[in-house]
Amino acid sequence: MVTAFLLVLSTGTALADDSDTGTATANITAGVLSVTAQDINFSGTLSGADQTLYDSDSTTWEAEDATGSGSGWHITIASTDFTSGVDSIAVSNFKVRLLDANITIASGNTKPTSSITDYTALSTTAATLMSAAADTGMGVYNFVPDFSLDIAADTVAHSDYTATVTVIIISGP
Repeated sequence: MVTAFLLVLSTGTALADDSDTGTATANITAGVLSVTAQDINFSGTLSGADQTLYDSDSTTWEAEDATGSGSGWHITIASTDFTSGVDSIAVSNFKVRLLDANITIASGNTKPTSSITDYTALSTTAATLMSAAADTGMGVYNFVPDFSLDIAADTVAHSDYTATVTVIIISGP
């Protein structure tokens, strides 16, 4: 039996792996701070007695904080009187509430909280409806405020009473 061995010796230097480092960057710019309100509609028939009407459209409103600032924010609401020609319904008869259960996170972190959880009369002076503390409220939030309108028995019938509702989102809690 014959056995053969082959022995190979290398005296050269081993080749090293080649490597390098680089930098990854991200340029993130601020987005918007915005609120989207919806129309508010009431409908009713005079009955000869004082009555309260409730909004017939429970539509979703939206608050968006894409600023990346973490400053927090708050939303205010104000209204004018309802008018139709020379007839009017005082703004103090127009009420709003926002239940915390009616605020949901579409995307983002801690949801904002309501500032008006019981029906409260609106006025021409803005009232805070909802707010997000610093480092919260970043993202998109849906909310559904409830509205009521008190109608006195002596209200003049018109199909076109209108009021201007002003809703503003302001940076800072």
